Amino acid sequence: MKITDALLGGFFLLLGALMLWQASLFPTFASQPYGAAFLPSILASGFILAGALLLVRDLRLRRALAKGDTGQGDDSNPFFAWNTDLKHGGAPALLAVLGNVLAHIFLTPIIGFLPVSIVGLTLLFLILRLRPWVAIAIAIATSLVCWWLFVGLLRVPLPRGILDGVL
Repeated sequence: MKITDALLGGFFLLLGALMLWQASLFPTFASQPYGAAFLPSILASGFILAGALLLVRDLRLRRALAKGDTGQGDDSNPFFAWNTDLKHGGAPALLAVLGNVLAHIFLTPIIGFLPVSIVGLTLLFLILRLRPWVAIAIAIATSLVCWWLFVGLLRVPLPRGILDGVL
């Protein structure tokens, strides 16, 4: 499956807007100049910017193809097409990333950040065809580094969930 840059850009634009809206609902702390919404807002802004750039670039390319001044000869560029030649996960990896985002939104407050992050990243890395022990090791290391960055450095309380008595 091949999704054009315009559709993918629109998707990331909407996802960034949703993330920005969700981040605006995070609590603020009176003693800190920035709160829990700081990093998600930066990520959301990056999603919005990258999505807009993809969208504009694809629309400009389509306009140029319609005029016939690109010199590529093939002016058929559908917005959505099936492509069986995708490598490294393709659509399942895209769905895994989306599933990870949704899992962090809905499951992290219940189960906790670390379990959701480790399981989600492990699944994503397995879809990307990493060896299982490498996928698990990278998922654990990445999740622990993220935990340390947010909780240790930024003093942003992440949900502990089922690990409440351990952490």
